[in-house]
Amino acid sequence: MKLFRQRNRQKNKGSTSKAIVWLWLVITTGLQTATAQTLFTYGGQPVSRQEFLSAYSKNNNDSNATRTSYADYLELYIRFKLKVRAALDAKMDTLPQQKAELQSFHQQLSESYLKEDASINLLVDEAAERSLSDIHLSHIFIPVPKTASPAEINRARENINAVYEKLKKGAHFNEAGASFQTAHLGYITAFVLPYAFESIAYATPEGSFSRPFQTSNGFHILRNNKVRKAIGKVRVSQILLAFPPGASEPKQQEIAVRADSVYQVLKGGADFSRLAQQISDDRLTFQSGGEMPPFGVGIYDTVFENAAFALRKDGDISRPVRTSFGYHILSRIQHIPVTGDPADKNWKAMIREQVLQSDRMQVAQARLVQNIRQKLQKDAAPADLASDSAVLEYYRKNLEKYNAEFAGQMKEFREGNLLFNIMQQKVWDAATEDTTALHVYYQKNKQKYYWENSADALIITCMNAKSLEETQTAAKNRHHEWRQWTEVGSELIQVDSGRFELSQIPVLDRTNFTEGLVTAPITNEQDSSKTFAYIIKIYNEREPKKYEDAKGSVINDYQNYLEEQWVAALKEKYPVRVRKKVLNSLPAR
Repeated sequence: MKLFRQRNRQKNKGSTSKAIVWLWLVITTGLQTATAQTLFTYGGQPVSRQEFLSAYSKNNNDSNATRTSYADYLELYIRFKLKVRAALDAKMDTLPQQKAELQSFHQQLSESYLKEDASINLLVDEAAERSLSDIHLSHIFIPVPKTASPAEINRARENINAVYEKLKKGAHFNEAGASFQTAHLGYITAFVLPYAFESIAYATPEGSFSRPFQTSNGFHILRNNKVRKAIGKVRVSQILLAFPPGASEPKQQEIAVRADSVYQVLKGGADFSRLAQQISDDRLTFQSGGEMPPFGVGIYDTVFENAAFALRKDGDISRPVRTSFGYHILSRIQHIPVTGDPADKNWKAMIREQVLQSDRMQVAQARLVQNIRQKLQKDAAPADLASDSAVLEYYRKNLEKYNAEFAGQMKEFREGNLLFNIMQQKVWDAATEDTTALHVYYQKNKQKYYWENSADALIITCMNAKSLEETQTAAKNRHHEWRQWTEVGSELIQVDSGRFELSQIPVLDRTNFTEGLVTAPITNEQDSSKTFAYIIKIYNEREPKKYEDAKGSVINDYQNYLEEQWVAALKEKYPVRVRKKVLNSLPAR
């Protein structure tokens, strides 16, 4: 910089040199602006402009930042940093409890960050896209036992390749696989099949077949017969008339006749739920009136699914449907369409949860480990890269180094814990435990503690309408026995007894308080409980509070006093310097 200034002063230098100087200044000024600027220091410790803005945005919901709001929050943030510094100087970060809490939070938070990895997000997006369509599949399968010899595996591979060649030459799918296991799987959608199967199914164009692929139990070819818009899920109730084990054809026919009779009774208006409870053989659902959990395609027998999705309206009843289990009669409760809206957070959350519970996580973890290995190549020791579990463990322990957002959250938790501990020691416990100091403070500041217009009263909260009515009557007639009648209904009634300023008594509107008044109840929106007051005695004169009456306010004021004294001492110990130019550069309206 000095060299450039000297050159700039030389009158014999031309415009080229001036241009270089100007360009250099522009570049360096831009770099200084782009990097973290120090907003203030305390005891030489810098706090950046970006750190302050980040904290401000988290703790101020309004988007209209002003010079005043910045100044107010700056004072709060300075005090916060000073207190944390004092906690560090007191070595509170070395306390066993502090370490244990930090380690526990690190473990929990790191797990959530690993689950939020980009590879999982890609799988969620992929699953969401696939769930928008159903695919009708056919399947050729050549099984290979786990005990198969290499020769047997090769023979199976040759057979599946021969089938594939036939298909390529135009053979019908069923004919090409006639010598092996061929089946129509019906419609499937996301999460129905193992992920590897599903991926091949969705990668196969409609009307075409896949290349042969191998799994742990054999060789496969899939055919995508048809793609349709996903039909979602359906909730039904069922009455099952089950086939006994080994039921003969006459017995099955007898059950068919019985099923038709039940169907006719239902069509005549019989209650489906009650009838399911009485006669359904489905031990899992009969007690709930036959109601089944919601299901989509590919879960149950195709005939059963087709009958369920064929019901057009809630309350529609199917004819008896035969499966290998017996005869089913279905009643539709609800059709649940696929949302398919990327902006629907509940839908995306449901998809994410399914991904996290599925075999997709093996894929996600493999991708995650691969990405992490690349990040760790320069830092980790060979032992830390020896296995996938070692890679994940090293990354988890050092996540603050590799993820700035994680590091920020750990810092917030660490400083928040330190703040709590130092405030408890210096302010909260110091005020509540020093009774002598509290009395001295009260005596010096008696003029602050006065009763305004007040009343002896019972403030009563009731959890339901019945207890409200009974309690209002008891308050009117037996208020002096309130402990006895609240013990009887202790779970439904809460009572606060004492002297209250009239402004503290909960009322709907301005109220003319009189002795013996039962105020109109106020409803608590959170739990619908009702709160009212019974006025025992009125005090219309302003009068000093005794220490016991003022104790709560005295403790609070004394805590504030101790805090102000302490902060003043901290500011002397750690001098604060605010850079006005940087403060004034903060974005404001």
